[in-house]
Amino acid sequence: MKTVRFPEYRQYEQIRTRANNAVMGLLAGAGMASHLLQLTEGSDRLLSEIFPNVPHIKRLDMKSVSARAILSSGDVHLGAMTVPYVLGIHEDFIKTCLGMLQQAGYTLSKQDIKYIKAWTQHEEIERVAGGNFSAVELQQFHTLRLMRNCSIHAGGLVDRDLADHLAVWDAASEAGWIARAGRSPRTVQLGDKVEFGHGEIVAALACTKALAREANVLLQSALTRDAWADLVVEDAAGELPGVLKEPAPQRQKRIKGFARFHYLPLSLTETEIADAITRAS
Repeated sequence: MKTVRFPEYRQYEQIRTRANNAVMGLLAGAGMASHLLQLTEGSDRLLSEIFPNVPHIKRLDMKSVSARAILSSGDVHLGAMTVPYVLGIHEDFIKTCLGMLQQAGYTLSKQDIKYIKAWTQHEEIERVAGGNFSAVELQQFHTLRLMRNCSIHAGGLVDRDLADHLAVWDAASEAGWIARAGRSPRTVQLGDKVEFGHGEIVAALACTKALAREANVLLQSALTRDAWADLVVEDAAGELPGVLKEPAPQRQKRIKGFARFHYLPLSLTETEIADAITRAS
């Protein structure tokens, strides 16, 4: 699946990568800290006495055994914070895609994009762009979205929406989830506690990455070639200051090279780029 690296997609990839690295770093850090605290097992001293130079250590001022218990379950708490964060980053990017479709002349179900909520965003792109997201990836996204809603709005307990959603999971969706998360939430019942962990973090990062790439591909065919050529020139003008004021042959060559690097799947022709430069001049 070849993606077009337009500015907002590049930004999305950067933010998602930073989030991924930060979360995995925190998970690894919690594990290393827990392992290190094994060396102090049996001590009655508080953490602030053992590690006085660690910033903010007094906010976790307890004995090693208690601190290790917290750190050992760090993925549960980090998961509950990370999944909403990752979904939020993704939903913001999907809004950007909807904005690009609207600007290209497509009529959305709501004129103000902010009123197109997470439970219909992808389906809205499918409707106007005339394509489809992977059913399994979309199923995983909606499962995570409903789990997040339970965590935020239902006291962390399974509500009716999540229970009903899991009840109609198909075999492919469950198998895909287990492959990523290592366990299935399908057996949970109404009122059970919603559990997040390392597996749910992986599922959130993986399915949003896949859906963002699929949205990118849907945009490639939904937007006209002139629209893409205009975006290339606008993007190049921002990334290559002064390029539009260069002599025509050099300007054409540089923008063509820029298009080949960031917009290769579109295979824009020299004529299409030249016409877009003329429109921008």
